[in-house]
Amino acid sequence: MPQIGRRQWVIADGWIPPRSTGSDPALISHEAACILNATEADANVTFTIFFTDAEPQGPVSITVPSRRAWHQNLGELPAPVKVPVATDYCVLIESDVPIVVQHTRLDSRQAENALMTTIAYPGE
Repeated sequence: MPQIGRRQWVIADGWIPPRSTGSDPALISHEAACILNATEADANVTFTIFFTDAEPQGPVSITVPSRRAWHQNLGELPAPVKVPVATDYCVLIESDVPIVVQHTRLDSRQAENALMTTIAYPGE
C-alpha cells in the first residue's frame, strides 16, 4: 500500500458548540479529528491543544491501529486534557508514522443540524 499522509497536522478552527438539540447521543454537538492510518504500523498520535488566553494543554496520546480509520471526539481526549465548549482553540496533532487528518464539527444547536468538515493543515 502506498504511504500517504504527514506526521504533523493542525486544526486551526476549533470551537465546540455549547448546546445541542434533542437527546440522541449521535447528534450531540461536537468536533472530531478523523484520522486515517494507512500504514502497516500502529500510529502513536499526540494532541496538544492551544488557546487564545491560556497555556497549552497536553500532549496526550492515543494509538490508531495499522490500516484503520479512527474518529477522535476532541471534547473527549484522554485526561488530563479538557477542551471546554464555546472556547476558541487550535490542535497540533503529531504522529510517528504518516497519517491523514480531517476535521469535522457537528453543530446541532438548531433543529436543522449543520455539519462542517475540512482537511486539516498538513505540516512536515
